[in-house]
Amino acid sequence: MSVMRLRFAKGPVWRASRAAVRRRKVQTFVIGLVVALSAMSAVLGLGLLQASNGPFEQAFRQQHGAHAVVAFDGAKTTAQQLAATAHATGVASAAGPFESAQVSVQMGPNRGGLTELTVVGRPRPGPGDVDRVHLWRGRWPSAPGEIVLNAPGGEPLPGPPGRDVATITGPGLPTFTVVGYAYSVSQTADAWVAPAQMSALHPDHLQMLYRFAHAGSDAEVKADVASATAGLPSGTLTGFQSWRTSRAEMLAKLESLLPMVIAFGVLALAVAVLIVLNVVSGAVVSGYKDIGVYKTIGFTPRQVVRVYVATMAVPAVAGTVIGLPIGAVLAGPLMEKAFSSLGGQPGISLSALAACLIGVPLLVALSAYVPAGRAAGMSAISAISAGSAPKRGRGLKVQRKLAGSRLPRPVSMGLGLPFARPARSALTFAAVLLGVTTVVFANGLARTLSDASRASDRVGAVAIDIGHDQAKPVTLDPAALEQAMRGVAGVDGVAPQAGAMVGVAGMTSEVNVQFYGGDSAKMGWTMLKGHWLDGPHQIVAPARFLNLHHLAIGQTLTVESDGRTAKGVIVGEDITGGDSMFYADWSTLRQLSPGRQADGFEVHAAAGTDRQALAAELRALDPAWDVTVRDYGDPNVGLRVFAAVITVILSLVAALGVFNTVLLTTRERRRDLGMLKSVGMTPRQVVGMIVTSMGLLGVLGGIAGLPLGYGLHALIVSVSAKAQGIDLAPSMVHVYTVPLLAWMFLAGVGIAVLGALVPARSAARASISEVLRSE
Repeated sequence: MSVMRLRFAKGPVWRASRAAVRRRKVQTFVIGLVVALSAMSAVLGLGLLQASNGPFEQAFRQQHGAHAVVAFDGAKTTAQQLAATAHATGVASAAGPFESAQVSVQMGPNRGGLTELTVVGRPRPGPGDVDRVHLWRGRWPSAPGEIVLNAPGGEPLPGPPGRDVATITGPGLPTFTVVGYAYSVSQTADAWVAPAQMSALHPDHLQMLYRFAHAGSDAEVKADVASATAGLPSGTLTGFQSWRTSRAEMLAKLESLLPMVIAFGVLALAVAVLIVLNVVSGAVVSGYKDIGVYKTIGFTPRQVVRVYVATMAVPAVAGTVIGLPIGAVLAGPLMEKAFSSLGGQPGISLSALAACLIGVPLLVALSAYVPAGRAAGMSAISAISAGSAPKRGRGLKVQRKLAGSRLPRPVSMGLGLPFARPARSALTFAAVLLGVTTVVFANGLARTLSDASRASDRVGAVAIDIGHDQAKPVTLDPAALEQAMRGVAGVDGVAPQAGAMVGVAGMTSEVNVQFYGGDSAKMGWTMLKGHWLDGPHQIVAPARFLNLHHLAIGQTLTVESDGRTAKGVIVGEDITGGDSMFYADWSTLRQLSPGRQADGFEVHAAAGTDRQALAAELRALDPAWDVTVRDYGDPNVGLRVFAAVITVILSLVAALGVFNTVLLTTRERRRDLGMLKSVGMTPRQVVGMIVTSMGLLGVLGGIAGLPLGYGLHALIVSVSAKAQGIDLAPSMVHVYTVPLLAWMFLAGVGIAVLGALVPARSAARASISEVLRSE
């Protein structure tokens, strides 16, 4: 083996390939740079496609998620008895028992309202055999008064760990400081404290976490739980949650995201493959003359192929080694943002890295092997003549017609250049096409997400939320507070609101109804169909609710609460809300619950009003009412950054492909360029000719890329909306304007022109004598 390596190192193939690398430093650098960016694009695309295949299963496997989260009555069993269930037949592993309590808490000062949390006393997040909770910020609680919240990375949080604003308290509860944020894919708790702290929370049950040998269905999980707990006293088991329930909830959040992730993944891989094919095969074709020379001095066809594969291997390996870690680093935060509802993804897997580490150099080798093998089969004279210039007759008819036109000579000649190398031009066109498609798709997607988010959150409409802290006595009742608020300068509208769980005729489960009165029409409701509440006994329902229950505008719903019934007509469909709620007017609330007053208010501020100052004035009316300035966070900012980064990478790769094409074209035609300069063509005209040739491909790429990007956006948005069970307003789907489409059309031309400009200027500066002497 060592003898063979030595022969290769000292042999003619190695010397020839090494000399080629040294002689063509610019080409080697460009190929290495393109391969590095292609490796980045490939690892990102492959990582996205891999992450979108079973995302919950990946997160569940990484955390050793619990197949069953089981609650037990602590008064009927002991911790020792529950611990013994870990050794029952069918149980692969278990954790617990942990004390657990259901508590009502208030999140931070002036946040209003109470929230139900399941708090579990747990000594540490892991490691363990079950539910390895991912502590992604702060630390685990170890002392009284400390708590960790369960939240996926990237979600809006009440405040940084350890700050006073990040406090939790509740009626009869101590005040807790948030010291960290963690995430359990099994949803085993809403928060965790140190076990010694649980006595202050009055635990009402014990929790066990199980992993079973067979848990592929809910029926199997139910049978496993029954088998594991068969030896416990009767009535001990109070309930359990299967991992498949958590899976369904999480996938419902991801269904709208996965089509977008898959689309970007496919685009990234396609661009990577096309650019490598274009750059490497073009480099080999441009070296046909050298291949002819090699054959004249005695190289066999096999040796010729080896020379070019070895020549391409140097930048291929270097580019891959450089590009892969950069791509992995870039992919990490992007995938964390994209999969935040699963607690984020840890980054690119080792299998994806290994596939790219092997696949990218192999793709380069294949791209070099095919044209080199074809050239190696030519005679030496044919190879030399083929390498001196493109074959005669290619695009000749087109070039003659252009020559006879009234276009300036550099423009007509530039328009004819792409037809001389149709295969290379086709690959360059495809790269520009994908670049334009990506720009159009990503831009439209960002606009749709922004519009939908602004409509759903009613951005800019509600300035202040006011709620009642039930732990504090109030001075002003809701009616008096509403009257007082309307007299405060800067208040442009007040909408009282109240919520209730009601029964609906024909539905098996209760529905959450939000009742609105006053100036609710000013609160920014985006209606997809119909209109907002403007009369008695009217209902406005979210698109999800209507789609789930197969309802439509004009139908009547009969609602029931505490033995009273009321009828309401569906008059509108809006984008805000879930699939188990709707909105009704204040008259319907009076009919269902006479004497019921508002639970809170939404306040609309006049234009130019300082919201913080207005909140201080409203807070002074009665401190027992919690006054909070509405904070409009953008939940899609991470996805827009994700789309922007991928767009920039793919556009840069496409521009480099154009750069390489122009570099090779000018190198092949340096004799022609020298002759043109010798008969009077100026450097500026040379640049114009070359840029025009690539500009043509940019124009064609823009023409084809616009409808492709437009159609891809329409498809992905439609699939995502259907997956979420929502409808979108036409303005959220048709987000492209004529000026925007014109700008994105110019993006294709810009990619081509920018890629062509540098090598075109270099060719224009070359002296005539130097060019002709080299020939």
